[in-house]
Amino acid sequence: MKVVCIIVLFVIVAVNESATSEANTSNAAKDTKKKNVTLQFPSYIQNPKQLALELLKICKNNKSSHNSLTSRSSYNYYAINDKYVDFKNCTFLCKHDKDINVTLNMPPNTPCGPNGQTCADKSQCVGHIPGC
Repeated sequence: MKVVCIIVLFVIVAVNESATSEANTSNAAKDTKKKNVTLQFPSYIQNPKQLALELLKICKNNKSSHNSLTSRSSYNYYAINDKYVDFKNCTFLCKHDKDINVTLNMPPNTPCGPNGQTCADKSQCVGHIPGC
């Protein structure tokens, strides 16, 4: 149920973002603050909502470039799921349409460990241990 709620929230944010030509990440973050959403990111991620919105933006941009190459989809659907964010490998799953999943890289400045590690040096990253 949580997964469905999170995906619905990201789709709502995505629709709000695409509905206004001047929408940006800070406006989407304001919309997200109105909802009670708990993201399952490690404790070393200081602002989980900001990271989720950044990953969603990367997913959207990848969807746009994917559509320009294939022009397969005519509607604007993209989503991420916090359960499929891999901090050890600095990747996340981006869902395009109902049946297209793409694994994308997280930005190099993304924290990937409790001691200040970032995705700029993936060899130093640690995996997320549930419950810790």
